[in-house]
Amino acid sequence: MSYDLYFFKKTDSKLSEKEVDNYLSENLVPEENGQWIFQNDDTEVYFTFEKSEIEIDKEENEFEENYEDFDSLNLMFILNFLRPSFFGIEAFEFIEKMIFDLDIYISNPQSDKEIPYKHTKEELFENWNSTNLNSSSHHFAEQNSYLEIEKSNEIWRYNFHRNQIQDKLGGNYFVPKMFFFKTKAENKVFTVSSWTEHIPNIFPPADYFLLTKIQKKLFRTVQENLLLSRENLLTRFGEYLDDYEYSNCKIIQPENAKKIKDLFNSTKSELKLENFAERIQIENLFNEKPK
Repeated sequence: MSYDLYFFKKTDSKLSEKEVDNYLSENLVPEENGQWIFQNDDTEVYFTFEKSEIEIDKEENEFEENYEDFDSLNLMFILNFLRPSFFGIEAFEFIEKMIFDLDIYISNPQSDKEIPYKHTKEELFENWNSTNLNSSSHHFAEQNSYLEIEKSNEIWRYNFHRNQIQDKLGGNYFVPKMFFFKTKAENKVFTVSSWTEHIPNIFPPADYFLLTKIQKKLFRTVQENLLLSRENLLTRFGEYLDDYEYSNCKIIQPENAKKIKDLFNSTKSELKLENFAERIQIENLFNEKPK
């Protein structure tokens, strides 16, 4: 099940298909075999553009009335349904920018618009997401997990801006990603972030943090991972953390990171992550409960 869009230009436009191809290769990902398969490693969002010969039935589509002022760019966009809603937020933000940068138009078979026009990202998102949520509810299966859309979008938003935060802070800090997990017993979704060797770090609004201790013992280096809830992390280290400007984030500055070496290395794990939880495949995360 996918949501498909087709791209057109005005007949008097000098824009070439090659220029559109170059735009995607420069602003998204390089072309491979007529496709641009995009995946964001931080947010796990993915979608596809592909070259596709678009044939218009003049009688079926009332060509003379609806398409006479347009030429096909022989390009289509594909976004699957049965995905977290933030897939659409990220994808349609790119599409809106693309259509205004290139002055191109969209034919959307899923909408009631009969001619190509410049859809906004909000229009496209609402059009896609209404079907996406409805499909998620009807196809909710054992492997799927539910998370309310507001929480899901908050996590996506942080991960989407993670590199910008990292660039702003520079190399003396680390800005970790948030990952989706679920409990094995109850299929309850929660988030995990990380903190390694008490380094200067951002603490996003994750439910748990995986701390990595690296210590030298005798003639070897020992690495130990331990898990702390956000509540316990703030209780243990809170006096050394400051509020950060990004929503619900904390930060530990270099001078405080040095102070807490012994406290960090003496921290004990509450539980083992692998014993009670497992990673969620992103396509199994739904924002609608089963009916």
